[in-house]
Amino acid sequence: MHALIVDDHDFVCEGLKTTLLIHYSEINISTASSGDSAQKILTSENIDIAILDLFMPGAGGGFNFIESVCDSFPQLPVVVLSASESHAHIRKCLDLGVLGFVTKSSPKGTLFEAIDRALLGKVSSPERLTQSIPEVSKLIDDVDAGADIESIKDIMTPRQRDILACITQGRSNKQVARQLNLSENTVKVHVSALLRGLGLNNRTQAAILGQKLGL
Repeated sequence: MHALIVDDHDFVCEGLKTTLLIHYSEINISTASSGDSAQKILTSENIDIAILDLFMPGAGGGFNFIESVCDSFPQLPVVVLSASESHAHIRKCLDLGVLGFVTKSSPKGTLFEAIDRALLGKVSSPERLTQSIPEVSKLIDDVDAGADIESIKDIMTPRQRDILACITQGRSNKQVARQLNLSENTVKVHVSALLRGLGLNNRTQAAILGQKLGL
């Protein structure tokens, strides 16, 4: 496995590199301290997973950097490691296509789990975020009875609402990708995050919820 660590603090890069080398017996690690150097490595090397800091300095840093990586390398599993514990930041990153968000205050085992899940194409986010989201699947039959529709819509990011609307219309991932100008892999990531975030088991439940929400 070849991992790329991107953080503008050298001690963070080196500390994380040491931690991963101890945990994973067969791993090759590259590091980058800027978005430009990260892009060069991603273009020239076969990277299996990228672990990115959220707020990189410079005009191309932050969410712009995350979005650029996810769009330019749609097959690459991306995990964000950040000091931020903002729910809005977490949702934004998941909406952009990252597969994992780990706060720097988390135990190292949380990062290992996020990496392992990302390599399998599965999404991870802080447990407290999941716990803060109502079990919307239980509300499907209650929407018509007066449930707060707007509060349910607010749980989703704008991109997730777009995708839920497409699912409600019966569109496949390929059709959704074409309509929203995304890669099919990115759509799959968003669909997985959508189902997980709403507590839904499948696309059928998502379509039913979408109909009741007027999407």
